[in-house]
Formats: sequence, C-alpha cells, structure tokens
Amino acid sequence: MLTAIVRKKELREKVDVNFDGRVSLLEYLLYQYREFANPADFIIRSMQTEEEHPEITKARLALEEVTKAMKAYEKKKTELEAAAQLSGVKGLRAKHELAQLDASPLKEKLNASLIHAEAMVRIATRKFGTPGMKVADPKDGSKPKRKSSPTAGAIWWMNRDLEEKKRRYGNHRACKKSGAAMAAESRKQSE
Repeated sequence: MLTAIVRKKELREKVDVNFDGRVSLLEYLLYQYREFANPADFIIRSMQTEEEHPEITKARLALEEVTKAMKAYEKKKTELEAAAQLSGVKGLRAKHELAQLDASPLKEKLNASLIHAEAMVRIATRKFGTPGMKVADPKDGSKPKRKSSPTAGAIWWMNRDLEEKKRRYGNHRACKKSGAAMAAESRKQSE
C-alpha cells in the first residue's frame, strides 16, 4: 500500500521512462514486468536501427517532398477558402483563384512529387520485396522461407503512406495523357 504522494513520485520517477509527464501503456507494462524487461534497455534497443539502404532513404525523402508539397497546397487552399468568405471583389477574386488552384503550379508540383515518390517507392519495393513475400522455392526441396528484414516494415509503411497520399491527391491522370490526347480534350471542352 502506497500513499498518493509516494505513488505519484514512483510513477514520475520509475514508470515514466521518457520523462514526458505521461505514462503510456507500454511504460506501464514495462514497469509491471520489470523483473523480465528493463525499460531503459527497451528504449535503447528500440532506438537502435541498422543502416538504411540508400534506395529506401531515397523513397523516404521523396515521400517527405510530397508531404511538403501537400502542406503548401493545403495552406494556399485554406487561405483562399477563408478569403472566399469575404464579400465584394476580394471574395470573388479568392473564389476564382480557388477554382483555378487545381491547375496552379502548386498542384503541378504536388503531382510531380507524387509521381516521383511513387517511382522511388516502387523501386524500393521491387528491390526489397513486400513484407512476408515468399522467396522462390529452394533447389534442395525444402519449404520456401518467408523473407523478413528490418526494412520490411519501412517498405510497408511507405507503401501505405503513398496509397493515402495518392487517394487524396493522386489525380495525376493528366500527366499520363499524351500531348495529342490533351489537345483533343481541350478542343472538346472549348466547343
């Protein structure tokens, strides 16, 4: 039995491993099972990683570039939406700029960085495979083994992040069309 003051002190000093003033479930479980697991060792081991392959680093940097482009696009969009609420000429101007935002250089930069990130993630996925992917049957007749590596989780998360970004901003069909197809489409729209 502990008094409230002693219990709070123990929580602050012994349970809160990263000293952020909050006790997570993981920290609590580490404290409960401290005979089997040392929290300090757990934190040190979780921060230790192997060197990341350059292809994975390129893919991660490309996804960060997409995130920067998304933030710039969203910032401009929220500014224009706020200005569109105004009355008069400023409000009308903001409404027209908001309508033109999909053809703006910000959207083009977002699409270009999304396509580049998609290519980098695809290269990394091909090189390191998807998590849990079966490796080809061995020649000695034994069962195929599952491929697992520390990069498997990184590949999965990058693919997941890319899917989310493509779902939200991935309207880059115009980039795939040929010049003749785009000209024909623009002629139809002008008629």
